[in-house]
Amino acid sequence: MNLQHLKYFLAVAREESFSRAARELHVTQPTVSSGVADLERALGVRLFNRGNRHVGLTMEGRTLANYGMQIQDLVESTEDRLRRRDVLPGEGFQFGAIDAAVTYLLPDILKAYMRDFPNVALSVQVAPSRYLVDDLLLNRSEFAVISLPFAHPKLETVSIHRDSMPLVAGASHPFSRRSSVGLEEVAEEPLILFHADSVSRKIVDERFAESGVSPGVVMEMRSPEAMRKLVEAGVGISFLPHLTVQDSLTSGALVTVNVQGVRFGREIGVAWRQGRYFGPAIRRLLDAVFERFGTPADGMHDDPHDV
Repeated sequence: MNLQHLKYFLAVAREESFSRAARELHVTQPTVSSGVADLERALGVRLFNRGNRHVGLTMEGRTLANYGMQIQDLVESTEDRLRRRDVLPGEGFQFGAIDAAVTYLLPDILKAYMRDFPNVALSVQVAPSRYLVDDLLLNRSEFAVISLPFAHPKLETVSIHRDSMPLVAGASHPFSRRSSVGLEEVAEEPLILFHADSVSRKIVDERFAESGVSPGVVMEMRSPEAMRKLVEAGVGISFLPHLTVQDSLTSGALVTVNVQGVRFGREIGVAWRQGRYFGPAIRRLLDAVFERFGTPADGMHDDPHDV
């Protein structure tokens, strides 16, 4: 159903005249007549009984007039709400984030956002970067906070935080009493590492490969918190993001160990699908993230006419 034709129909029904409806809408009478005729053909019914001096609704016309006014009210209400950029209770969006981002980078930002925009329902998907990227590509998430680098032709990324990945050991581990160790010595120890499909693991594997060293016993995990606890318990050693272990380092449960000639680190950034438009509710959260970390949101769409 053409909404413009419906508008013509309702005006004729209200004025009981094609000419008066045309004057009210500031269009020509043939435009109104043609629009109503197109509507009748589309619906397969006669909407008006046309006389020389009078235009009256048919039974079908009265039915359409009743529903048509409701439709028009709903359209006007929708247009008004979108112009005012309101969010109704229960409406919201999903974004993704790696565990470290949710735990250490975003809590204060999310707290302030939910205080300022209590009607927005946020859904946060916490997972490794690879799976968060899948959600972006499938349009299930608006954006994601992931480990970088992560290159994909359909994605854009911007870094917001540089995080070192020191070698950490439990306070009772022999390495804790050493000023530094060689990568060959590290490879001989039980290593607790991220799964092979994670960005952080790829960074570690690349450093070992560049040095021509292959680690021995490796336990693979996805949870940095679980890895931290196992290192504290002396099960093994690990290269863990500083964000994840900073409390344990402060308490003395873990110590960092310098690895001769090698530095491990990653960046955390925001990723989104190229060309994606972000409405006001989403953009305000993104702006809060960028304001906190001092990174501009260059290239992001915030103008609906710029998509």
